[in-house]
Amino acid sequence: MFLPSLACFEFLIFLGFTIQLLHKGLDIITIRALIPHLFIQAAPYSIPSALLTATAMTYGRMSADHEIVAIQASGVHILKIITPVLVIGVVFSFITLALSAEVLPRSCYKIILLQERAVNNILAGRLAAFQKKIDLYPYQIYIGSVEDNVNKDIAVIEYANDYVTNVILAEEGAVKMDEQENKILLTLRRGEFFKPNYKKLEEIPRVGAFTETTFEISLKEKKRESSTRYMTVLQLCKYNREINTELSENAITPSNSKKDKDTLTRELASYREELDVLSRKREKFILELKRSDENLTRQKSRIEGLENESKIAKNYILVANENLIQAKREKKADTSVAEDRDKKIMQIKETIEREKQRIYSIEQKFATAREIQTEETKKIALLSQAISEINSRRDALLIDIGSIEEESHIAEKEEIRRKNDVSIHKRISQALSCIPFVIIGIPLGIMLRSGHLIVGVGASFMVILFLYYPLVVTGIVLAKDTFVPVIPAIWGADIILFIGGMFVFRKLFT
Repeated sequence: MFLPSLACFEFLIFLGFTIQLLHKGLDIITIRALIPHLFIQAAPYSIPSALLTATAMTYGRMSADHEIVAIQASGVHILKIITPVLVIGVVFSFITLALSAEVLPRSCYKIILLQERAVNNILAGRLAAFQKKIDLYPYQIYIGSVEDNVNKDIAVIEYANDYVTNVILAEEGAVKMDEQENKILLTLRRGEFFKPNYKKLEEIPRVGAFTETTFEISLKEKKRESSTRYMTVLQLCKYNREINTELSENAITPSNSKKDKDTLTRELASYREELDVLSRKREKFILELKRSDENLTRQKSRIEGLENESKIAKNYILVANENLIQAKREKKADTSVAEDRDKKIMQIKETIEREKQRIYSIEQKFATAREIQTEETKKIALLSQAISEINSRRDALLIDIGSIEEESHIAEKEEIRRKNDVSIHKRISQALSCIPFVIIGIPLGIMLRSGHLIVGVGASFMVILFLYYPLVVTGIVLAKDTFVPVIPAIWGADIILFIGGMFVFRKLFT
C-alpha cells in the first residue's frame, strides 16, 4: 500500500513544483535537468502523507474483512499488529529527517542555480527578439519600438515592495546581456528620471535630466536567505551558536532593548535625517563665521589705516598752522609783499580746512568701521555659540545613532536566530510527523472499514489539507511574526495530531 501511495503523492507534488517553474518562464526542455531535484524536494512532504494513506488503507481493509476481530478473538493483543507499523513510522521519520536536514538544502541550492541558468538563456532569447516588456525584479523595462536595431522610447521602472522608487525615461538606448558577468547593461540616451518622495507626498518628485547614462542590472538572485533554505540543520545550529556567542559579548542585551526592528529603523532614520539637517546648518554657520572673521580682519586693517590717515592729516594741520603763523609774521615785518602773503595765508587756510574735512570723513569711516567690527564680533559670538550647540547635539545624535545601530544589529541577529530556529524545528517536526500520522492512521482506517486506494487517499487528504497543514501554516506564521515561542508554535500541529490520534485510538479500542 505504501509504494503506490508514495508514487501518487510524489507525482502530485512534483506536478505542483513543475507548474510553478513553468509559471516563472521555464520551458519543458529546461525543466528536464531539474526533475531529480524536484522529486527530492517532494519526498519530505510525500513520505508522511503516503505513510498515513498506507496505514489507513491497511487497517481499513483489515477492519472491513473483520481480520482485527479475528486476531483479537484468537487471543492476540492489538499491540502486536500496531507495534510493527509504529516502528516503520519511526524508521521513515529518520529517513525524512535525513532528507529534510541534509539532502533537501543542497538540492534546493542546485535547483536555484539550474533555474537561474535556464532563466538567463530564456532572457537572452527575449532580448534578442526585443520583447515589449521585460521583468527583472526589482526592475521592469518597457521598449516602445525598434528602429534600425535601436530601441526607442525606453522606460525603466524600479520597485521596492509595492512602491515605485525610480522612473527613468529615455528616447533611445541599448539593452545588452553580459553572460560572463551574469548581468544586463542598459545604455540610455537623452532622458530624464523621476524619484517620488512617499514621506512627503505634497512635494514635487525629484527630477533630473541626462544626455547618456549606463547602469547594470544583476541577474543573480537579489537576496538568498541562506540561513534557512540553503543551509543544513547542523549548519543552522552552528550559525545559531555563533550568534549566541556574539550576542553574549555585546553590552546591549535583548533585555535592555524592548523596541522591535521596525521601531528602531524608524528612529534611526529620523535621527539620521536630523543629523543631516544639523550638518547642513553647521556648514552654513561655519561659512558665515568664516566670512565674519574675514570681514572683522578687514575692518581691523581698515581702522588701522584710518588711524594712520588721521595722524597724517593732523600732522598736516600742525605744519600748516606753523606755516600760517610764520606767514603772518612775515606779513607784519614786510608790508611791501603783503598781497603775496595774503595769498599764501589763504592757501594755508584752505589746506587746513581741507585736512579738517578729511579728518571728519576719516572719523565717519572710523565710526562705521567700529560699528561693523562690533556687529561682526557679536555675530561671531552668536555663530560660535550656535555651532557649539549644534556640535553638542550632533555628538548626542551620533551616540544615539551608534546605540540604535547596535540595537538594530542585535535585533537583526535575533531575527536571524529566530528564523533559523523556525527552520530547524520546521524540518524536524515535518520529518517526525510520520509518527503522529501512523497513530491517527490506524484508528482512521479501522473506522473507515475500506481498503480502497481512493478512500485512503481521500481520507489522507482530508486530514492533511484540512487539519495538519492549516495548523502547520498557523504555527509558522505565529513563530515568524509574533513573540510566540518557536517550539510550541512549530510543534503544535504534531502535538495536536498525536493527542487526537491517541484519544480516538483509545476510544475505539476501549
